[in-house]
This record gives sequence, structure tokens and C-alpha cells, in this order.
Amino acid sequence: MRKVTLIGGGSAKFVREMVIDILSYPELEETHFCLMDINQERVERTARLVSKIIADRKVPASVEWTLNQRQALDGAHYVIITIMVGGYDHYRTDVEIPARYGVCQSISDTVGPGAVFREVRTSPVLQELARNLRDVAPQAWVLNYANPMAMNTWTLNEMGHARTVGLCHSIQGTAEYSFANWLGIPGKEIDYTAGGINHVNFYLTLRHKGRDLYPDLLAAAPRVIEKSPRERVRFELLEALGHFPAEGADHQSEYSAWFRKTQELIDYYAVPTYTGYKNDSHCFEVRVREAEDILAGKVAIRYQRSNEYGAGIIHSLETGTRGLIYGNVPNRGLIENLPSQAMVEVPCVVDRNGIQPCRVGRIPPQLAAVMMPHISVQELAVLGALRKDRNLIRQAVQADPLTGAILTLPRLRAMVDELFAENRDYTSDWP
Repeated sequence: MRKVTLIGGGSAKFVREMVIDILSYPELEETHFCLMDINQERVERTARLVSKIIADRKVPASVEWTLNQRQALDGAHYVIITIMVGGYDHYRTDVEIPARYGVCQSISDTVGPGAVFREVRTSPVLQELARNLRDVAPQAWVLNYANPMAMNTWTLNEMGHARTVGLCHSIQGTAEYSFANWLGIPGKEIDYTAGGINHVNFYLTLRHKGRDLYPDLLAAAPRVIEKSPRERVRFELLEALGHFPAEGADHQSEYSAWFRKTQELIDYYAVPTYTGYKNDSHCFEVRVREAEDILAGKVAIRYQRSNEYGAGIIHSLETGTRGLIYGNVPNRGLIENLPSQAMVEVPCVVDRNGIQPCRVGRIPPQLAAVMMPHISVQELAVLGALRKDRNLIRQAVQADPLTGAILTLPRLRAMVDELFAENRDYTSDWP
């Protein structure tokens, strides 16, 4: 029986949907799920949900839970990471502290000061995970869903676990939902090629039955913006860069220096500060109530496969059925005009031979230009967390375009010092 371990197994909604996705494949019905979390109440509740799914589906799967990471990894074939180290308290301060200095992030989990300090907190957990994998499951495939996506995936590779891929849903999500709704085309009929880095990834080609969809997308801009003003961000990027970004407007607004320099701009682009924290913390409370209602029999589980890549990857690796995903992997020449050491998000073929990234070649130089600062942030943050180097962490924040557009170096240093003080429980052993 294959063993699928979920690190962050107390995440009731994500784990529930991932288990449903995996068990939707007949070939994967004999799966043993191991849920690991640091919160016993949450992981026990999620294990009860998984048990209910297994019973409802009448499949020969099984589930256990543990608070011990090494035990959870022992003998695992697949490891799925969905963690937020520091929880919502630190998520809040990751946004609040920079906002007091004028750096008003919308989500902050993969970019800017918030992402850098989320990496500071997350890196030790991933380092421990990589060491445990080396001892008890060296051949396991790691599917990382945790943010900051590129930094976390980079860390695992730096720690020597090459069988790692970072997974997001923005590329397939924007194509299958946003484009489909805006252009009146079934999402499954839209063909595209994308390339870049996580959350700064652009559709290099966009077609329907061989026809270029970019003229239609440009024509749709006024009515889309009228209905959803925040989409002004992405359509301005399309006009400026010639390609549409895959990640949503909330994130796009904080990945550059153009949209959030003043409160007037933030209001104009309709992407408020704290969007991610407020939405996610509210959704967490809703999902806890939903899980309790499901267990009490008040709410039925929806057995519908999601558009996440995870289960399809496992199915392809197990059966040899060829699949195509977008994954975050080391560049190594996949995108010629980005650094070799960067984590890039590119098409990957998946079958029994593994997860095989596809070479994209050169991307338009104007797209590479907006990605380069973030690659520098990611590299500095990864190395700073691995080496416990406060100076590298400060330099990572310095390299962020939005932060640099707003703060002088003395103010930036003061902000970083305050963020370090807030995260002192995670950096007490740093020089």
C-alpha cells in the first residue's frame, strides 16, 4: 500500500480535497494516508474527516495521524506539504509591521517583507524534513504547496532533496475560470504555454482551436474591469508587458513598484491592504465550522475532483499515464534568460520516469526584467535562513521592488529590526 504523508495534516479543507482527489482514481484506492501536524485537535478532526471519506467511498484506504514528523515520513512514497509556520498571529504581523512603515502589502505570503520572514520561520521545518527524508524516505516525491512557494522549494533543493516540485493553481485556474468566463470559451478548450517564476508567470501563448486569444482578451478589458475593478492591475500589465500574468490581481499589485506606493493608488486599483490575512483567517474559521458540520452529518461532502495537480501527479507516477502540469523546479537552463539557480515555474511532463521539466527557452526580456528582482529576493532569503544570517535577510527585503520604492535604507533597517523582534522565538539562536 502506497503511503501519502501530509505535513500540515490539520488543514481540514485542503487535506479533505486532496484525499478526495487521490481516491477519485481507482488505481489509487489502496492508499495509506498519514496526517502530521503540531496541533493535535486539528489533526484528529481532519483524520476523522478522512475516515468518513474512506467509509463513504467504500475503498481499501486507511488513515493515521501523528505529531511526530519523522514518524510521519518513515516509509512515505509521497509527501505533501501544506504548512503555515507561525500561524495567523505572525501572518498578521507580517503585514501590520511593514504597513506602519508605508509598505502596504495585500497578501505578503510569497513576496516582500512578509514572505521573507515567513521563510525565516518555515526554513527550519523544511531543513528538518529534508534530513528526516534522507534517513527514512530518500526516494519520496515531495509536493510542496506551502508558501513562500519558490523559497520553500528552493530550500528543499538546497538541502539535497531533488525529488521536489512546488505546486500552485494560478496558471490553470486563470485559464480555466477567468479566461473562460471573460471570453465565453470552455476552459478545457483553451490552450496555453506559460513560463516564469511563481506568481510572476505570464501566458506566452494563449489560443483557442489555433486562434490567438490575446486580441479578444484586450477587447474584453473594459467590461472585465467595470465588473471587477481590481483586474485593472493585470490588464495594465498586459498593456505594459505584452503578456497577461497568471496570478491574480491581489498578488500582482504587490509584486511591482507601480500599484501600491500611496493609499490613493491602492484605492484606485481596488486591492486593499491585509486582503490575504483577512480572507484567510476568516476562511479558517468557516472551514473549522464546516468540518464540524460534516462530521455531525449536517453537511454533505462534495465528491468532485479539484483542479489541483497533486493527485494527478501521483496517478501519473504510479500508473505511467502521461500528465502535463506546471511545476516549480530548479531552472538549470529551462528558461535561458533567468539565472540557472532560480526556481522557475514551467510545464512538466509526468509519468513513471518522474517529473520532467520542459525547456521553455528565452522568454521576452521585459518579462525577465520584472522577475529578476524577485529571484534575488528569494535567493537572499533562502541563503539567509539557511545560514542564520540577519544581514542577508535585510538585503533580501532591500531587494523587494515595492519596499525599495517606499523606504529609505535607515527606515528599511528599522522595519527589519522590528520584524526580527516579532520573530525572536524563531531566531533566538541566530548570531
